Amino acid sequence: MTKGLYCLQTEYGDIYDCVNFYSQPAFDHPLLKNHSFYFEMEPTSLSPRKRDQVRSKVRESVHIGLKDGGCPFGTVPIRRITKEDLIRERNVSKIRPLEEFVFGSHYAVVRTKAGAGKYNGAGAVLTLHRPRVNRGQHSAARFKIQNAVEAIEVGWRVDPDLYGGDTRTRSFIRVDAGQSHCFNTRCPGFVLVRSDMPPDFVYEQTTTYGGRIYETELYIKRDLANGNWWLLIGDDFTPVGFWPKRIFSDLANPATYVEWGGKVYTPPGTGPTPEMGSGHDLRIDRRYDAYFRNTQVINEFGQNVDEFNTETFRDAGKYEVVDLKNSEKFGHVVIYGGPAQ
Repeated sequence: MTKGLYCLQTEYGDIYDCVNFYSQPAFDHPLLKNHSFYFEMEPTSLSPRKRDQVRSKVRESVHIGLKDGGCPFGTVPIRRITKEDLIRERNVSKIRPLEEFVFGSHYAVVRTKAGAGKYNGAGAVLTLHRPRVNRGQHSAARFKIQNAVEAIEVGWRVDPDLYGGDTRTRSFIRVDAGQSHCFNTRCPGFVLVRSDMPPDFVYEQTTTYGGRIYETELYIKRDLANGNWWLLIGDDFTPVGFWPKRIFSDLANPATYVEWGGKVYTPPGTGPTPEMGSGHDLRIDRRYDAYFRNTQVINEFGQNVDEFNTETFRDAGKYEVVDLKNSEKFGHVVIYGGPAQ
């Protein structure tokens, strides 16, 4: 466990150690021993994206990251975890290559078709929700880029086993690359570049069914100059950190597959699966449904474009997904979710 000279505690009980940028867990990776990375590093270039025509009309403001500026300059926030946290995570078999192969997982997603193209990134604006889950279960909204057996996932998650019993909605990242198969900063590889935005912060505001809508904007973008994969968040594409090209083999190249949607997990034989998204049957109405809007990919030329060569996939009863490929100002929309079942 990495500890810094300074730590801070959030109102939710999380303790973040403020670790010197060069001492963060990412650099324990054997392929990152010699590097030229630095604090507040940014992507070499960002491709222009389409203007969000509905942002101010649709959503309420959402606080992102740690309050009061987070950690001191030159340090990055690493959430302190206990041995019990790691035991809980292993007990539900989450540390393994490609999480979708875990028995007990269910999906409702829109995905690119086989051979549809090569992708240097993807993203969307997605609604924030707080589905009800029990211990041992989780419910998430995320998008994923993948090439062969390597993948990166980004989104939000309600997961008491991953977060010490906490059932709040949190941001999360996951990587499957080489020997690294983990969430957030729990294994080496992801390089944080900011002092105020860890990958596992709490979203304080979440959407209420038929009421206020809260959204967040997330992107994964490959830097065409060096092959690093960046996590960008918020309206202004704030760089949070990146996965260096050198930790990958398959994703050292562009991705060949992207998906957006919901995922739930419950241990086999333990009863009903948890809520997904809003926790209700779909009504095809943004006031009620969980959704991704302005879903886009970054093509092989580095351009943000809509991807229409997609299909839906769901593998369990009441979890539904709808692919609206041209929803006027909302762009390409993915609607998903369902009640516990």
